[in-house]
Amino acid sequence: MKRFKSDEIATQFVSDFGMTLELFIDTGNEAIDESVDYPLLKFYADEESEDKFVEFWSGKELVQIPVSKLREALELVDKEVHSEAWFEKNVFRDIEST
Repeated sequence: MKRFKSDEIATQFVSDFGMTLELFIDTGNEAIDESVDYPLLKFYADEESEDKFVEFWSGKELVQIPVSKLREALELVDKEVHSEAWFEKNVFRDIEST
């Protein structure tokens, strides 16, 4: 697994009027002195409803999900997702003390 740091990830509009937004990483190849922008996620608006979707690869398939669902998940991440060390310190320690 490769974990990227915040400063290695950027956003860019890939159409003239902002119809698509990409979250990407710059994967410079020093051997040939080139950079390649590698998109991680792309964001689109539906042609008829203007609903927003995020597009990414899942397994071997390109999928799009509503941005609203991604937003809900990100809100839950801030509140409910913690590291194993956090659980050891804040949850399991309390259970072992009783």
